[in-house]
Amino acid sequence: MTSTRITRQVEGEIEAYEDSQLHNLVSDHGEYVIKFVQSRWASHYTTPKKLKISETPALTWGTATYVTPLAFPLSSALYGRIGLVTDFSPHGWRVFDATKPSARAAYVAWARSQPSYSELLLTVHSTHANHLLRNRFRERFRIDCVLFHPDQEAEVHTDSSHHIWMAVTDWNARHRIRTTMSDRLSRARFTVLLDEDFDLEDGGLPIQVAPRKIERVTATFPMKNCIEVSSARRDPTLPQTIVQHYTSNGYLHVFIHP
Repeated sequence: MTSTRITRQVEGEIEAYEDSQLHNLVSDHGEYVIKFVQSRWASHYTTPKKLKISETPALTWGTATYVTPLAFPLSSALYGRIGLVTDFSPHGWRVFDATKPSARAAYVAWARSQPSYSELLLTVHSTHANHLLRNRFRERFRIDCVLFHPDQEAEVHTDSSHHIWMAVTDWNARHRIRTTMSDRLSRARFTVLLDEDFDLEDGGLPIQVAPRKIERVTATFPMKNCIEVSSARRDPTLPQTIVQHYTSNGYLHVFIHP
């Protein structure tokens, strides 16, 4: 059973959105987030649609929709070449800021107090046990969004010490974590193209002849702009440029100079 002290420790780390670091990020760059996915999803998201809620066990904070504030527009590019942008409304959210050492310590103290904690250390099922603990934690404390530093890095693009990612919770009618598609992040549209990628055959060998998966989609867009990737990384106005393309039904091509 979780002690009152630990419960108070966790509750002390949960902030109203208006008092949170997320509010500061949104105030600077607008109520928009971005999620990079594989290029095969380009045609699906030519018009606004809901983002997929991630459910696999190997996730940092459990079942959630993982996105990045536009303050770090290219940070999640290691997951794909297509940047899906959506607006959202975080007002009234309860935010757990796991970028803070005190918040991480509070979660670890809570996890250690759970009966299933021993499964993390003594069984082969640690990934599954972690997944269940993280979901249970967010449900127990009604956490709408977890802020955290990336636990993966991509050279130049993703800085695990300074970038911030979000795990956003959707709730069902029983106040449990929802699966399938997100209602909170429901107007996602293909807005950023970070050059091109191709499928691989079994065994990791390149396909002999690979058709482009994006060109026919982007040719129909009414507005586009191009920026070289090294310039994009240094451009402080990149978030605003992305928002302009999102609201104008266009896309931004971030390309690698030949």
